[in-house]
Amino acid sequence: MRKTLLAIAAAAACSANMAAADTTPTNVVLFTADDLGYEVFSLFTEGLPDLTPNMDKYAAQGVQFMHAHSNTSICMPSRSIMATGLYGISSGMMGFMNLKDQSIPTVMGTLSDHGYRTGVLGKVSHSTPDLDYQWNYVQDYRELGAGRDPELYYQFTKDFIAESKKNGQPFYLMVNSHDPHRAFHDPENPMRNGDIAKPSKLFSTDEVIVPEYLPDLPQTRLELSHYYNSVRRLDDTFGRVIEALDEKGVAEDTMVVFLSDNGSAFPFAKANTYMFSSRTHFFVNWPNGDLKSGHVDDKNFISTVDIFPTILDATGIDLDASFDGETFLPLLRGEEQDNREYVYTQIDYKIGGPATPMRAVQSEKYGYIFNPWSQEGANYRNSNEGEIINAMLDSDDEALHDRVTMFRERVVEEFYDLEKDPGSLNNLIDHPEYQDVVNEYRDRLEQWMEEHNDPVLPMLAVSDNPRKLDRMMQRDYPKKNSLMPEAQLEKIRIKQEERRARRNRNNQNNQGRQRLSEEERRARRAANRAAQE
Repeated sequence: MRKTLLAIAAAAACSANMAAADTTPTNVVLFTADDLGYEVFSLFTEGLPDLTPNMDKYAAQGVQFMHAHSNTSICMPSRSIMATGLYGISSGMMGFMNLKDQSIPTVMGTLSDHGYRTGVLGKVSHSTPDLDYQWNYVQDYRELGAGRDPELYYQFTKDFIAESKKNGQPFYLMVNSHDPHRAFHDPENPMRNGDIAKPSKLFSTDEVIVPEYLPDLPQTRLELSHYYNSVRRLDDTFGRVIEALDEKGVAEDTMVVFLSDNGSAFPFAKANTYMFSSRTHFFVNWPNGDLKSGHVDDKNFISTVDIFPTILDATGIDLDASFDGETFLPLLRGEEQDNREYVYTQIDYKIGGPATPMRAVQSEKYGYIFNPWSQEGANYRNSNEGEIINAMLDSDDEALHDRVTMFRERVVEEFYDLEKDPGSLNNLIDHPEYQDVVNEYRDRLEQWMEEHNDPVLPMLAVSDNPRKLDRMMQRDYPKKNSLMPEAQLEKIRIKQEERRARRNRNNQNNQGRQRLSEEERRARRAANRAAQE
């Protein structure tokens, strides 16, 4: 397990870069998009329209990462990892949960303890894993035009910075846009859009580029065009936030970190463990940070678990704590780092429904996925299906029907050659030519799960035994997740009791039928004897 230990004397009250009078403290802006796929950026996809001009320009001035991932590709769990530097299986926040272990530090709490003023714009509950923590400045989505109004983000960013400067404090500001989360901006449906701000540019179905994991159908293109509209409004918001930094005179001393919480809200992306689920455009710009500006890192894997340690490193704060992640500040400055070839991702709980644990390990070339929930009768459904799944089912293409079945039912193990098949269309788990590398990646995932005491680990050992796997999913997995919300635990207990009651009734009925059958046989034998006499 890669753990980072940043230790100092417990009496240290200020960060190193605040200790010297002639040193200007580093401010931090963590900007997150909501359900933004990496494939909408020209860095990754050729032929895109003028979709994200503000982000493209700003990113090119900093350091961009080609292999950045969210360790959990769903909103609140993803932001919990950003806040703690711990995987969900380490912190206990394996779904839409808050911290129960108050000894676990958070990035906002730590910066507050070291003299920083903290603020959050949008998605406040999803960004505050410690329910006892009080931000200095809060504006949630209602005050931000449903989290989608660029001008409101601009104004509140300026207000927050002005108050921070007035107090003589460095600041940490988490800016969460609600774009391009569903519902997308549909220019033909003003009722859906309501009074929400309009994007600076709209896109047609002819302009979109259909990613590898989706079928090129008219409905796909229509949803993608609306999605592009929302992406453009996100870019408008980002541009206005950067303008606020410039106008308030703090841009040079502010480290801006940009990423998405997860992939796009389409089938086979968000809330799964495919490459398009977790991969995100990730860039950092910090004019006074001695970064290797203009650099594109196409070699090293970083992930959300690395954000907290990196912010500590950048601000000069030492902390007696351990993390699953590791600072990537050396990479920002053009230095080398080891152990950056793989990323590990997990899914456990969506907003509703039963647990659907998934675990995955990916490299630049391959991806292995373990789905212990995929048993007979199990069905994966979420709001990301949109109308695309229906369009696939309505088509005459049987391959698309099979694709829908795969999405909803899965198989226990998946393996993909991501260089040849980035859309994860061709499962190679049983392909004879890939068995050595399948075993290698399965072993890598098993080692990671063992290091982090993953409750799913015992299931990996019985992945080829459906009966045992189903029994462990139904019996062991919920019990081992001790931090599951009590309401959800109660639902599980009720379902378990219902199953036991059904089994008892079935057993009683079977016993009754057996007794009846025996009585019938006796009567038949007696009748036969009487006839013979």
